[in-house]
Parts: sequence; C-alpha cells; structure tokens
Amino acid sequence: MKKISLDKENTLVNLANSVIKFFDVTPLNDTYKPLDELLKVTKKEKIAIVLFDGAGKIVLDTHKDYIPFIYNHIFTTLKSVYPPTTVAATTALTTALYPIQTGYLGWTQYFKTRKAFINVFPSTDKFDHNIKFNPPVQETELKVEYIWDLINKTYKHNAYRIYTFDYRIGKNFETDYEKFFADADKLVKTHDFVYIYTENPDHLLHEEGIESLVIRDNLIYLNNKLEELVKNNPDTLFLLTADHGFKNIKEINLYNFPDFLETLKYKNFSIEGRFATFFVKDEKNFLKLYKKYFEKDFEILSKKEILDNHIFGYGKERENVNYNIGDYTLVATGDISFYDLEKPRDYNFVANHAGGTPEETDIYLCVFNK
Repeated sequence: MKKISLDKENTLVNLANSVIKFFDVTPLNDTYKPLDELLKVTKKEKIAIVLFDGAGKIVLDTHKDYIPFIYNHIFTTLKSVYPPTTVAATTALTTALYPIQTGYLGWTQYFKTRKAFINVFPSTDKFDHNIKFNPPVQETELKVEYIWDLINKTYKHNAYRIYTFDYRIGKNFETDYEKFFADADKLVKTHDFVYIYTENPDHLLHEEGIESLVIRDNLIYLNNKLEELVKNNPDTLFLLTADHGFKNIKEINLYNFPDFLETLKYKNFSIEGRFATFFVKDEKNFLKLYKKYFEKDFEILSKKEILDNHIFGYGKERENVNYNIGDYTLVATGDISFYDLEKPRDYNFVANHAGGTPEETDIYLCVFNK
C-alpha cells in the first residue's frame, strides 16, 4: 500500500505564506509559487481570503452546473494538510504554519496537562460536552498567532477576520448569513486583508452527503453571495478555497469490537474518526486485530512513521504533538469512519473527512478580480 505523504509546495500552508509575503511579512514556510507569480503582476493592493468549510474539489465538481461564478474562476488545485479536517486545516491557513508547528491536529486531542481527551475548538470533554475546560486550550497549550495579527504588526496594512459562528441566531447552527455577508462587505471596504469563513457546507455535508439537494441549494446561495461581494469590491483580489473535501462514508462503533478495545490503554481513539490515533498496551494483538478488522479500509502508521515522514508537516514540533500522537494511527483509505461510544448513537454521519483519499485532500483555489 502506498504510504500517504504531504506535498511541501502545494498546500494551504504555502498559500498563506504567499499572502503574508504580499503584505510585507517574512514567510514562515515555503510560499505557493503559482500564487506568487499572480501577486507579482496584480494591480490590486487588497486581498480577501474566503473559505467555505468542506467545499473541496469533489463537492464543487459534483454541483458545478449550479455554481458558475465559482466554477468559472478556478485557478488551480491545491492540497489540504494532514489530517484534512477543519481544526488542522483552517489553523494551517490562518497561521501559515503546519499542524506540527501549531499543535492543532484534529477535533479531539489528548492533553496530559489536563489529563483529558479534549475537543479542541470548543475546549470540551470528548465524552461529556457539558464539561468545559477553562482556560480554553486554544488560549494556553495551543496559543498561536494568526496571519491577520502578523499583517497588522507591519504597521503598513490593516487586517481582520469574520466567522459565521459569530452570527448564530438559533439552535442547530441557524445563522444570519445576510448580516454576515453585509458585515463582510464592510470589512473588505475598510481593510487591506480580510479572512472570511463560513461553517457551511461542512455542517450540512456531514448530515446530508455530497450529492444532496440541500448541499446544492447551499452552494447556490454561497455562489450568489460571493458574486455579489466580489462585484461590490472591484479593488480587492478575492481568493476562494476550502479547508478539505468530503467522502460519503459508513460509520462503525469501535465498541462493537471489544477484543480490539482490550488492546488499548484508553478505550477510545483521538484526533478524528478517519485519522484515528490509538494508545496501545498490547501491540501484538492490536496489530493482529487491525489486520483482521480494518486493514482493507485503513492504512496503519506508527508514531515514528508519522514523524519521520512529516505527515503533520515540516518545521519545529509543538510540545503537545509528540504526546498527542498515539502508538499507531489508522488513516482511512476506504469509506469507513470510526466512533467510540458505549451506546450506539441515534444518528450517523452520512459524509466525513480527515482520511487519506483524494476526495478529502483535494481542494480548489479560485481567484476573482485578478
């Protein structure tokens, strides 16, 4: 089986470094050469990065006939990072650093400082979301500096960011998108750089799957709002991308494999359901049962292989990374995704991401007003 590897010249990290270089910030990693060439000749002095969470190549290709403004402005195809998931990938883009440098590896990570498996972005316990860790790990163990901070530090340019989750108005991710895009327009008009992030279509994709009409309708809406935003700001170069793609999947509960769980130090995985890392107490039986149950759907990587092969990227390793990585990590190559609850869930994801397939790693970079 071909081992996964991370492209050093064609990821979200490279894109981000090209952007900060344009704004007189010394790059933190290699830049993205095709974008460098474009930025050399552009007459625009302002840039906005728009990120539609989960809207990877496979998603846009599936609905291309309904999103002409987006699809007609494809500039190139990029790769996400590993794992191709929101926590790792959006942080890579917004810091210009690889996951190994930021310490942001996936949705759930083990923190020995808190002696707990923590859902990183909300800073909640993996198994009891009512348990919230304060101060949040994002402000302590995972504190980072974002690209808008770096740009503002030049004192030559002003930069800001806007997220849809700040515009939630109800339960189940109900969001005031009209106000969000109106405010994004105001920010673009008054700043040299703006990062514009939407939680959808990611949230909907998990529930509906890639081919869903719900996804089509959401993309049509985003296509139209983006067109309006771009045309209202002709002096700004807009870059549209995604953090990762998606794959339609089948979920399986690891508690259906009690013999496998018995080989583990903790009876659960961390990072992601399609990029699952395990702390192992019985290596011989762990490897035996991996081959019995999961070999056809998951590539197995030892901790040493992950670090030696730069799966989480390049550069100085953040302190938490070494103890966040278990003894072995299973990276999905098929359509299976794990979860680990003693009682079966009353719902299942229809689609997911974070695995090693092109559907999950491949994303587009679209350029407007160039």
